[in-house]
Amino acid sequence: MGLDIPMKITSAMDKNTITGRKVIRQAFTKETVCRINTDSQTQNVRQNTSGTVSRQPAQQNMQRNPVPQPVQQTRPVNTAPVLPSLPASSTLLRRGQKFTIADKSGAVPQSLKLVLDWQVINPQCDLDASAFLLRENDKVPAEEWFVFYGQPSSPDYSIQYSGNTGTGASMLINLNQISSQIQKIAFAVTIYEAIQQRLHFGMVQNVSARIFDQMKNIELARMELTDCTAGVTALVIGELYRYKGVWKFNAVGSGVARDLAGFCAMYGIEAG
Repeated sequence: MGLDIPMKITSAMDKNTITGRKVIRQAFTKETVCRINTDSQTQNVRQNTSGTVSRQPAQQNMQRNPVPQPVQQTRPVNTAPVLPSLPASSTLLRRGQKFTIADKSGAVPQSLKLVLDWQVINPQCDLDASAFLLRENDKVPAEEWFVFYGQPSSPDYSIQYSGNTGTGASMLINLNQISSQIQKIAFAVTIYEAIQQRLHFGMVQNVSARIFDQMKNIELARMELTDCTAGVTALVIGELYRYKGVWKFNAVGSGVARDLAGFCAMYGIEAG
């Protein structure tokens, strides 16, 4: 099977991209410089026929239109997402830890929400989440069972990608609606065109994942991903899998040297 991974363009489902923000900053800078130059020209003193300088019009013009000071261009501070303290309902997961999808009373939720947060150090890094719905052979049944920004829903509508905020993303998971042929769902975070642009997770920090009971809006589990290094181009968040009739979550939390196309190939999708 083959899948064309679309380029990220401005559309109804696309967020403000890094490129868009660069264009805005460049346009603002040009506009500011142009305004400064124009105002400065109106305040230049004019010489009269006798060769003397007439200063009064310039002084009046300065009072009416004071010269704006050049704007001090500084890089915006990309603050880390502030996570709330761990609630009593939640479990802090270590890498490799298995977690049964249930609250502390043993009640099993009908639907989950996976919330991802991160801080970008290099503004060129454009992060996205993805999910691969897998059969027992760890392959997708078809390319439609791959959920990402270009395909935000699975065929059974059990997984819905709710988009990227710039500092995070989230996915809605309806456990009761997952097809019986699906035994595992793998979640990952990738950097758009990481390999082509030589981007890596050493340019990203404070990556975390939280699992919520969507209906009750109660946090069930949380994990912090620490593999934010120069040798990592994608993070495997974890795997939601069936085990003896119940759903469990494996907190993988490890970095790999792959991009989105690499994940597709690993899970049986030939990216075009």
